[in-house]
Amino acid sequence: MNRTGFILLAFLLAVVLLASCNQTPSASENISSPRIESPAYDPSTATSTITGSIKFDGTPPVMAPIKPGGSRFCVVNARGITEQDVLVTKDKKLQNVVVYVRSGWQGKTYVAPVDPVILDQQRCVYVPHVVTIGIGQKLKVLNSDNTFHNVHARSSVNTPLNLAQPEKGSENIFSFDHAEPPFRIGCDLHSWMGVWVAVFEHPFHSKTDDSGKYELKLPPGKYEIAAWHEKLGEKVKQMEVSANEKAQLDFNFSANDGKSGN
Repeated sequence: MNRTGFILLAFLLAVVLLASCNQTPSASENISSPRIESPAYDPSTATSTITGSIKFDGTPPVMAPIKPGGSRFCVVNARGITEQDVLVTKDKKLQNVVVYVRSGWQGKTYVAPVDPVILDQQRCVYVPHVVTIGIGQKLKVLNSDNTFHNVHARSSVNTPLNLAQPEKGSENIFSFDHAEPPFRIGCDLHSWMGVWVAVFEHPFHSKTDDSGKYELKLPPGKYEIAAWHEKLGEKVKQMEVSANEKAQLDFNFSANDGKSGN
């Protein structure tokens, strides 16, 4: 090969090498794989059920009568009401107990339920006495009394609020941004009025009904199930459920629970 041919060949090689260095990567090389997030858990897909009763051992305390005041409406219409701290059925079942999954719910994504939780004020009493709710779920507070009430949420994790409901038909709707153990919502004008609200990150929570029974719908797994009462404290049990299983889990409380040293 003569000198001219050698120079030409070297030039062509240089051009090819330069082009390969400046080549733009293909679209598949430029675009990273999209991040795939797991879909939110759908509570309707739960196939396992835990039911149970909260039993009260011993003699239930007698609920003291309340002398209503603060407004003529309450003086007239709230006659005969009593404290609601420890309500026990005739067959020794405890009402107003929050029952929830304390551990075992982690690892899933949850969204707020669409349906609001309804809290009403009737004859100067909050109905119901205990509420469980999810983060972001709406709480609708109604005033069915022909008198002034205020909704004073004494939360410590979520932002406290104090809303006026000056007349019958008043309502407020709000939600909570953070999980929080049970806290009290009350009425400053009528000091006996109160409701306990527990906020959860997951949908696995309930409360005992008027018969002292509860139900939880869960996916299969191992769980810590807790039962909380405003005066008697909290108890925790372990439970494992398989798909389509119907299990029973009861709790027992007594008048000694919740006292200092127990």
